[in-house]
Amino acid sequence: MFNCNGHIMPSPDGIICSIEGDSISKKEYSFFKQTNPLGFVLFSRNYSNRNQVIDLINELKNLTLNKSSFIFIDQEGGRVQRLKNSSFTKFPEQRFFGEIYKKNKARSKKLSYLSSYLLANELKSIGVDVNFSPVCDLYFNYANDIIGDRSFSSDPGIVKDLAIQYCKGFRDSGILPVMKHFPGHGRSLVDTHLEPSEVNVTLDILKKNDFIPFENLKTESLMMLAHIFYPKVDKEIATYSKKINKIIREELLFKGLILTDDISMKALSDDSNTIIKKSYSAGCDVILHCSGKLDEVKKIYNFTKKIKKKYYDYFINDIFNLKLQKLNILNIKKILSSNNVIKN
Repeated sequence: MFNCNGHIMPSPDGIICSIEGDSISKKEYSFFKQTNPLGFVLFSRNYSNRNQVIDLINELKNLTLNKSSFIFIDQEGGRVQRLKNSSFTKFPEQRFFGEIYKKNKARSKKLSYLSSYLLANELKSIGVDVNFSPVCDLYFNYANDIIGDRSFSSDPGIVKDLAIQYCKGFRDSGILPVMKHFPGHGRSLVDTHLEPSEVNVTLDILKKNDFIPFENLKTESLMMLAHIFYPKVDKEIATYSKKINKIIREELLFKGLILTDDISMKALSDDSNTIIKKSYSAGCDVILHCSGKLDEVKKIYNFTKKIKKKYYDYFINDIFNLKLQKLNILNIKKILSSNNVIKN
């Protein structure tokens, strides 16, 4: 695989790291300059203003041995939006578009596309490469609200259609999307950030419902797993499940990178070294570490593995070959504002 300068690009280590504050500490600098991660994920704690975050992103991209290091973020809209204040547009939750879809399918798809295009355009302008969005999970009214309004709908067809629009909007602005959380987080009765979760439905039910948005996005290059145990599918939690990873590869024919969710979440009860070993063993390509605690990263980094070349090449080809669409941002803002999607 060659980068845009014609240099061969070896696979980096299968981990996405994070830092603790809005600047790189001396200890972080000293450690990370010797590492080769896929990239870094940003959180609200890493952001104070636009100029600061641009500088930070540039520093992170040049910090490690990986000279094609990527910047990731959770910028879904609604209650999950890491970059806030007057420098960034406040976007609605995904359910907003799902509700419009029930009344006017075409309008909903258009507004979803324009909203995701604008959101991604703002991310690209500061140097972000990948957004952990869209949420492809279905909404279930009996479940914990950790997904809730982050889902487009309880209807798999609506979720599929609008997730496709989000992915297209992101891509047309130069940002790669991440489908999450396979095989479906919507049914969870608990918040996996806080405790273990079990979804006791059959594989057949999942295939006929929860899988549908993911099936239709099989050409994407990034997918995130749910830290959930599906006992009627496998005896292991999805993150550790060879069977679920096999479904992704052999039935969905997914060729990109499979990411864990944040390994700091309480849904995983093992120690961090065991989590990493089991995740890689199951077929995960990339470990997501979000706490920003340097001592944790130091502890786990020796257990990281290189990303398999064929999956890394698929991802890198995808990101380098994005075909940007130049749309009029002022016109987009005008349309979104007149439809009450955003406020000026």
